[in-house]
Amino acid sequence: GRLLDDRLEGVPRANICARDTTVIGTTDMEGYFKVDVPVNTNTLIFTSVGMELTTVNLSADCSNLEVILLLASTHDFESVRRVNRQEFKRFKHLPQLHQRAYEKGLFKSRAPCASPIFTKWVPRPAKR
Repeated sequence: GRLLDDRLEGVPRANICARDTTVIGTTDMEGYFKVDVPVNTNTLIFTSVGMELTTVNLSADCSNLEVILLLASTHDFESVRRVNRQEFKRFKHLPQLHQRAYEKGLFKSRAPCASPIFTKWVPRPAKR
């Protein structure tokens, strides 16, 4: 498969995880990867420095996984509700980004075979 960021550039050295913490692969310098997905695994997690953590649901017939990661963003002095609304707007543009990557020849499939999952942001309690 291949991993791109929202500027349609390959994401190097990103981790691909199954079951939350088990790293099953890493992307090369152009964002390409090859992994063996464990049996009974229907979600994968992609992590990279400077990117939002991305969880995707796999379809049963997915053999070439193509995923777009969003750049991490910082929100100061904004309500949780507003942050989630802004992040969801960015998330909704992923299908259009996938289409652009396909048109530029960066992805092989017109539509993704995995569905990204939107994860709401929840603030961590302050340490005392």
